[in-house]
Amino acid sequence: MTYKLVVAAAILAMGVPAHAKQSNGTGTFEETGAYWSNGELPKSFKLRITMTVEGDTLRYHGENTTDPAKPIVSDWSGKADGKVYPFNGGYFDQMAIHKVYEDQYLVEKYRGGELVIGEFWRFVPKTDQWIRHGVVAKSILPNGTKTYIEYFKRAGRK
Repeated sequence: MTYKLVVAAAILAMGVPAHAKQSNGTGTFEETGAYWSNGELPKSFKLRITMTVEGDTLRYHGENTTDPAKPIVSDWSGKADGKVYPFNGGYFDQMAIHKVYEDQYLVEKYRGGELVIGEFWRFVPKTDQWIRHGVVAKSILPNGTKTYIEYFKRAGRK
């Protein structure tokens, strides 16, 4: 099932023009809602992200302070050209970013050559928020696969 979802997203990515105008999705955003299919979303889940869209590059900085005593900081960036590049960032060792359409990206994260996380990121200007849909492969979760949807509104706005 995970493979089918990622393949469908990749086919969608190939069929949409890759060049679009500059995004206004650059900024800092706070998580305002989330769903995890495995039911393991912490009640105190708190994630603040900074997204930067510059030309054909997408950058992510995340600060998960669900446990304030042990914050988890994650950074990644890449060129949105669909090519797989080496990555030294912890959970995965390669990644590819596809620009699907204006303000929409497919992010693929690999470990040992295997696709382990697929994410579809979309910035919605009307509501000034990023929405992330994702699938985590069974190979990296002890209790099977997980899908998720997370919403991030621009920090300081209601």
